Amino acid sequence: MHSAQAIEGSAPVVTRISRRDRLERALRVCLVVVFSAVLIFGPLALGAVQDWSIALLEAAAAAVLLIWMAWRLSASGIAAPLTVQIEIRWNPLFAPMLVFLGIVLVQIAFHRSAYLYDSLAELWLCIAYGILAFVAVQLRHDDVTLFANTIVAFGSLYAVFAVFQGFTPNGKIYWLIEPRAGSIYGSYVNHNHYAGLMELLLPLALVIALDPSLRREKRLLLACATVTMAASVFLSQSRGGMIAVIVEMVFLGIVWMIHFSPRKSATVFVAFCITTALFLAWVAPRELGSRITDIHDPERLLIHRDSIRMFLAHPLLGSGFGTFATVFPHYRVFYDGFFIDNAHDDYLELLLETGLLGFGVGVWFLVVLYREGGRNMRLIKNSSIARINAAALAGCTGLLAHSFLDFNLHIPANAALFYVLCVIATASSKISRGNFNRHGATIPFTRSGSR
Repeated sequence: MHSAQAIEGSAPVVTRISRRDRLERALRVCLVVVFSAVLIFGPLALGAVQDWSIALLEAAAAAVLLIWMAWRLSASGIAAPLTVQIEIRWNPLFAPMLVFLGIVLVQIAFHRSAYLYDSLAELWLCIAYGILAFVAVQLRHDDVTLFANTIVAFGSLYAVFAVFQGFTPNGKIYWLIEPRAGSIYGSYVNHNHYAGLMELLLPLALVIALDPSLRREKRLLLACATVTMAASVFLSQSRGGMIAVIVEMVFLGIVWMIHFSPRKSATVFVAFCITTALFLAWVAPRELGSRITDIHDPERLLIHRDSIRMFLAHPLLGSGFGTFATVFPHYRVFYDGFFIDNAHDDYLELLLETGLLGFGVGVWFLVVLYREGGRNMRLIKNSSIARINAAALAGCTGLLAHSFLDFNLHIPANAALFYVLCVIATASSKISRGNFNRHGATIPFTRSGSR
């Protein structure tokens, strides 16, 4: 394949596009497609909570890593045939993630886990999340934008499906799969976890809809999709989801007024909230009102009460990562006939399973998330990647607010997307332009047989 370039005062120059060039481009496209497909697969596979879907998610994460390695090797080989230089970009969130991994390994190595199998299973899942987060940091700005558009398109269609299924209920997911228990919405057994997914995707959809470079028709279509996504959270009747959507919209509105467009921000966000409220009032006013006013939840208070005894028994390192369901029954005083597999509070469960050390690392993670996310928005105002950073941080904020009332971070589909959005929110724009400071590094090595 050839391409001609006209240079003033000289004959056209023909540039040869080699097979290696085409391979590098193909691998890059393949990486973005597979990466997006993995994160879309999770929600469609009932949240990836069953053994088969967890195994596929972990295998797919490994495949994503292999494709990234092949892409970087092919790209570096083009620039230097004898020396391979692999660009590895660092993200500030990697430090607390690696320290947390070390704490879990200490629990396993020194038999500080109440049930080794559960800890190992959770460890493999965390490694899969870490791989996806690592690859997300290595993507270029164009790739991140493509991923954001892809995931928003999926979220828009998925919300329409969920609302339609909600209005034509037969108690089954996809009208075919009957769960053992739960309050289904979309393809999730628990409506709170559907709300968690929408919380992550909603800010991205709204921010892309506000892009001034889009045509008016596309912006209107995206605005309608955004309203549908927000309304579906309320229609799912997830109280935690309702609170989270309000929190992230307030957060995003404040960020937009400070860093981007202060004049139009108030009008846009007020119009969005009013439109969503009117849509909900028209569709399901009675059911929504009864759900909002029903705040009585004595079981959650009983779980928190008995969790104090569990924490006092393992204060420093916890009972073992992923062992809450195994250990909690030994400290449970009340019994209502139901098996409690999660604490319905991600922060509490983190404290119980990993102790004060793991909880401290979790706080460190959040401090870095908001410090670096805020710094990125100040450094790269009014750029497209800054808008995506802001939307990713807002989505993470919504899920973190919801985590006080539920366990979305123990649903693999939602957890994987959450960690990917965290590293997108904190990724510096400088690394994608080749300026390698404390956020990036290039590792050279010589090919076998070269001189």
